[in-house]
Amino acid sequence: MNKIKAPKLIDLIVTAVEEKKAIDPKVLDVRKTSTVVDYMIICSADSDPQLRAIEKEIDKQLRNNKIKGFRWEGVAQSGWIVLDLGEVVVHVMGRAERDYYNLEELWGKEGVIYHY
Repeated sequence: MNKIKAPKLIDLIVTAVEEKKAIDPKVLDVRKTSTVVDYMIICSADSDPQLRAIEKEIDKQLRNNKIKGFRWEGVAQSGWIVLDLGEVVVHVMGRAERDYYNLEELWGKEGVIYHY
């Protein structure tokens, strides 16, 4: 994967999710509590088609910026897809899945550095 600084990567992804009207996007700085990831981006979608649209927009922006070697895990029908970019992990979730798993609480509210 091409090296890109986390702040630029975060801006790129947040812009992409906002473009597709993702619900309640948040960026969490988890460096104090995780040894495997520095930042998490979490957002929700109202439907499977919106979830796929968010995934496709992030994918398009990454490719347009020549970021390679990434892969999505999960399918829209499951209500949760994940993109691992090394120091940044993106969770795109249905509302019910996000409410149930409550990742923001799990990783700590103090880690939220961006809330739209």
